[in-house]
Amino acid sequence: MFILGLDIGGANTKAALLKFKGNKFIDGMSVIEYFPFWEKTHKDIGAMFDTLVQKLASNFSISPDQIDYIAISITAELSDAFYTKREGIFIILTALKETFGEERLKFVNTHNQFVDYFLAKKDYFAISAANWVGTALFVGNFVENCILIDGGSTTIDIIPIINKFPNTQGKDDTTRIINHELIYTGALRATIPSITHFVPFRGNNVRISFEKFALISDVHRILNNITDDEYITDTADHRSISLEDCYARLARMICSDLDLISKKELTEIAEFIYEKQLELISSEIELFMESLVKRFPELEHNPQFIVTGLCAEFLIKKALYTLNYTNILDFKQVTGVPNNVSSSAFAVAGALYHNHLKKMKE
Repeated sequence: MFILGLDIGGANTKAALLKFKGNKFIDGMSVIEYFPFWEKTHKDIGAMFDTLVQKLASNFSISPDQIDYIAISITAELSDAFYTKREGIFIILTALKETFGEERLKFVNTHNQFVDYFLAKKDYFAISAANWVGTALFVGNFVENCILIDGGSTTIDIIPIINKFPNTQGKDDTTRIINHELIYTGALRATIPSITHFVPFRGNNVRISFEKFALISDVHRILNNITDDEYITDTADHRSISLEDCYARLARMICSDLDLISKKELTEIAEFIYEKQLELISSEIELFMESLVKRFPELEHNPQFIVTGLCAEFLIKKALYTLNYTNILDFKQVTGVPNNVSSSAFAVAGALYHNHLKKMKE
């Protein structure tokens, strides 16, 4: 059996093809495509799906028609390419139907279910921004009680898993932000003013420009937290992702340039911004945990954390260590899935198999 997992984000779409035999996961492969919805037309969406599935199917020497099911999570509806979430979901649903037909499509929703095309369209809001559900459902098959933290290019999800199922207070983006279960900062796309309004420079505390001169991706590239291959977003000035250009963009945050400020000084500024981002994340995790232990007191002492995503190592783990949490496992250690960056696509396919298809067989 082959299951394709799609996590359709506003900036990046992740896809993974999983092969199952009997009750066992045999093999899998993933790809990630930078696809900024705000720059694309409706026709581009289906072409992007085609490109992803062709890459994956050819690796297994099968045709796309031989894929049995397609498990889908969607967050791209929040993109300002769409006027409303309803519009975004309906356009994406149409592209999926035109590309794959509707019979194989299964959508994860915020009720911890997988639904068909008809029910997805009927209750479109329940499948909006539900990628965290797919990842949590999958992890719940391996660890019954834990706190899953998934940090991507744009946001960080904090998901308590209780008795195998996600048990959040919020169900949509807004209520999850209110309950500190969604942190709107990440490894690549966060703007610098969303993290700090000041940086140190030559003994001064300098208020930064509020222009979009640089992104946090420039900071993390300067500090070697990410590689060139992991810099999978447009740069703020549409120049290259070279270190030289990263430094140049960061210099503009204090209205300067590389003729006027040294790279050593810029590295010190980058380190300061990095620390501020860690403080932001640590504060949100702390507030989340305060609320969580009121609901589940047993999680107060030495709770189990599972981390995944592009910034698992240099943001999530470091923030947890700051808060003296040390019982931390990687997604790969728990699930055997090799790829942190595309874990949500692997997970939604795996969750469809373990939480839906196996139950149907039983």
